[in-house]
Amino acid sequence: MSFKIKNFKVATKLLLFSGGSIAAGATYTFPTAVYAQEAQSVLKGTVKDEEGNPIISATVSIKGSRVSTSTDPTGTFSLRNVKKNDILIIRMIGFKTKEAIYSGGTLLEVQLSSDTQNLEEAVVVGYGSLEKKEVTSVVTSIKQKDMVSGSVSPLLAIQGKVPGLSVISTNGTDPNAGVSLQLRGVNSVNASQGPLVVIDGVPGGDINSVAKEDIESINVLRDASAAAIYGTRASGGVILITTKRPQIGKAQVNFTSEYFIESIRKRPAVLSPEKFVEYGLGEDLGHRTDWYDEVTNNNPFSHRQVINISGGSENANVYTTFTKRDATGMAITSKREEIGGRINTAFKFFEGFAELNTNVSYNEVKAFGANSDIFDNNDIFNMALVMNPTETPYDASDISGYNVLEGGYDSWNPVAEARLRSDEKQFKYLLANATLKLNLTEHLTTSATVGIKNNTEHGNYYRSAQHRLSRENNVDGYAKQYYSRYNDRIFEWTANYANRWDQHSLNAVVGYSYQDFNGQGFSAENSDFPVDGIGEHDMESGTYLPDGRAGLGSWKNPWVKLAAFFGRVNYSYLDRYILTATARYEGSSKFAPKNRWGFFPGLSAAWRVSQEPFLRDIEFISDLKVRAGYGETGNEGFNANVATRMYSADTWFLQDGEWFRTYGVRHNQNPDIKWEVKKEYNIGFDFAILNNRLSGRFDIYKRKIDDLIYDISVSQPPAIHDKTTMNVGSMQNSGYEFELNFRAVKNENFSYSTSIVGSHNKSKLNSLWGSQTFTDRKDFPAPGSPGSAVRLYPGQDIGQFFIWKFAGFTEDGYWKLYDQEGKAFDVRDRNKTVGDKSFVGNAIPTLQLSWNNQFSYKNWDASIYMRSWIGHDVFNMINMYYSLPNVKGQNVLEEAYDKHKNIKGEKELSDYWLEKGTFLKVDALNIGYTFNQPWIKPLKSMRIYATARDLFVFTNYSGMDPEVNINGLEPGFEERNVYPKTRTFMMGLQVNF
Repeated sequence: MSFKIKNFKVATKLLLFSGGSIAAGATYTFPTAVYAQEAQSVLKGTVKDEEGNPIISATVSIKGSRVSTSTDPTGTFSLRNVKKNDILIIRMIGFKTKEAIYSGGTLLEVQLSSDTQNLEEAVVVGYGSLEKKEVTSVVTSIKQKDMVSGSVSPLLAIQGKVPGLSVISTNGTDPNAGVSLQLRGVNSVNASQGPLVVIDGVPGGDINSVAKEDIESINVLRDASAAAIYGTRASGGVILITTKRPQIGKAQVNFTSEYFIESIRKRPAVLSPEKFVEYGLGEDLGHRTDWYDEVTNNNPFSHRQVINISGGSENANVYTTFTKRDATGMAITSKREEIGGRINTAFKFFEGFAELNTNVSYNEVKAFGANSDIFDNNDIFNMALVMNPTETPYDASDISGYNVLEGGYDSWNPVAEARLRSDEKQFKYLLANATLKLNLTEHLTTSATVGIKNNTEHGNYYRSAQHRLSRENNVDGYAKQYYSRYNDRIFEWTANYANRWDQHSLNAVVGYSYQDFNGQGFSAENSDFPVDGIGEHDMESGTYLPDGRAGLGSWKNPWVKLAAFFGRVNYSYLDRYILTATARYEGSSKFAPKNRWGFFPGLSAAWRVSQEPFLRDIEFISDLKVRAGYGETGNEGFNANVATRMYSADTWFLQDGEWFRTYGVRHNQNPDIKWEVKKEYNIGFDFAILNNRLSGRFDIYKRKIDDLIYDISVSQPPAIHDKTTMNVGSMQNSGYEFELNFRAVKNENFSYSTSIVGSHNKSKLNSLWGSQTFTDRKDFPAPGSPGSAVRLYPGQDIGQFFIWKFAGFTEDGYWKLYDQEGKAFDVRDRNKTVGDKSFVGNAIPTLQLSWNNQFSYKNWDASIYMRSWIGHDVFNMINMYYSLPNVKGQNVLEEAYDKHKNIKGEKELSDYWLEKGTFLKVDALNIGYTFNQPWIKPLKSMRIYATARDLFVFTNYSGMDPEVNINGLEPGFEERNVYPKTRTFMMGLQVNF
């Protein structure tokens, strides 16, 4: 018998059970006794990399059939129904695909060569996937191994990994914080800003339903030519999350356990109790209190556990996950408890003609101390800065045990404020879908998907009778509960065609999509309870109910429906000239019938220059592809009431001694409202040189958003209300993005690779209503009358600060500002005006960079991940409010009696408080060790690792952190009540059974 290998390079070896080795392209003959059977029912083998390490989840299949399997954590596989002369295909992302003709045998060992530029690798795009070499648009693919260690949220784990994608936590490391996303700058004024998230084909999926360990890949469609196939919701880009599929074979169990400890990295430096008294800011009350220490937990501890189980036969297999997380935040009342699970199944029927795939995930969350519309939990940090450090938070003589301070203006005990209330939210997330796929022919398939997303939120709030506000209002407690439910349903049908013949390749998809959205909820509130200990669980006993002062409300959203027809065609000639065309024709019930449907096309092309005869023999160039694309996407992310006349409860009137409630028009109707439309151009190229050791890509883009949705002031009458939502103007974005990857060293024991990701974006408002309309935003609170710091004005860049320009101080320490003619004036001589303000600075970095370095030595692995923003300004609100000496009764920063000791007068909203925010941050430091042959028999492999997050920040910025929110229309402010900046230390264990 003989065994012939096709297309194997020198690095590939094939070892049969006889112990011999086979060179690339050779044919060997073995004794007939060894391979007596012409048809082998079961073939077993292993797949390893160049260092001899097992490759997990590699696919081994029989060419031309539906028979396939995948390797387990030890790299082994078992394949049934292998016959003589069958061609075996071994695939794995990141490695070169291998083919072999099977001639018999029972044992097979394959060694794959790594290929960081594997052009046969599948890249997920809208409604399907393409080979990497066929992609003509801008798509970034992130695998689980690429994610930043130490992050729980999958989106924070790709922070800085995707060019142009800004991922910002809404509240630091608070376990209840959300994530703000923005791709390639601001894309709207009043409509949706962030990208559309699609989870396993369900648009609008909630990232809370996905554990990081369940993710197979995250693919970001960065330009409009790629995102156009998602039409009306793709103006902010598209993020496709694909979860892991079941593996064939014996059940495999993977267990992950991680433990976290946090410490404060930087905190505001306020006056000590002694200095507070010395400078006469308040009387000495006899105590010595570190208020910031009182409102924060000391090294809070968190942990999470994840168990994955996968296995089954070729025709029926399952992947299931169980997750649990308990997290304690830095704020004294901040906690989060999560429990959830996932079941993904795959079934084949009728000899592979039909396939049924399902994905079901469910999560329950309890969030304690999260920010709400009733109480901003971060306010305790602001109050901790200004409290008298000789005051005490506790009072044993008070029934509450706390020193409850009443009646002060913007002054209260933050410890009592937080402890004498409870704020709990319960979230439930269900995401489920099932797809039936029919393999009609070798090249044609059709699929139908049904899915549902169900999110619920139940809020419970109680303020004790001993709370400051209860005492000031003379009520014995306040309680509120609310419940909200959101249901989304989806149905999609697609037909896919893929074929290669001669020198041509065609990949096409057409389909239909329907999705609807429903939401409803209610709330109730009451006050003045006979018993304080029952809290919000006895709401009917409060006296506000019989007095008619209790609150009760309910709501239901309009039923919103989306329907669309879509298609994509990808054609390649000679694997050299590639063209992709996409289109989506979509309608939304938010619009009046005449504006209900929109058409969103996309067109992109690529030229693989490296395949041309004049470059093909140049060994220096491994791959070179030039790309260009144009696409249009929409934005319907605004209130569904705008185009429809709706009514709601209005005023009360008295008639014959009785009060009656009237109903009136809820808003000004605008049946002419239509889509915001983004038109985007993109040009770029991909390259790989030095035998794929150095690779990268570069893109430059420009886009314009027309028909901006905006609220315009109108006259009353004829309008009923003073605002009408209209299409009023346009804005634009431009920028560039790049990626560089370098495999510097790779030998038997040691490897080192590095990668750099960078981006630049500039957003500008072109016009609003006519050429004169503007809007002011970001109002600064009292004391004083600072005014607003942001103005959206035609012709100006988004991210500028609209404030007064600082002109110095007078000899006696008072403020001087520049007027509109550039002349300095003393603020005591005349009042400053809005006309004296200027557009200054910019909160958007000139360049955003991330730099990842990965090392491995034998069984050890390590990585250093750094991020940097260059050329942005930060408005330091903490300094503005608390670094001046002209206050009494509250604490201030140390520099108030150092750098600013001679300043007099009220603070001014000027560029004096702007600082350069350029920084370099050591974002993650990770080290791990893998035991390939654990000493406990059931274990297949085991890895222990440790990660430190947010270790060091190198910057000249004097505030807490120069990495502030830069998403949206009000970027660049470090708030007074900013969440503490922390370091996180994590220990982890991964075990495979």
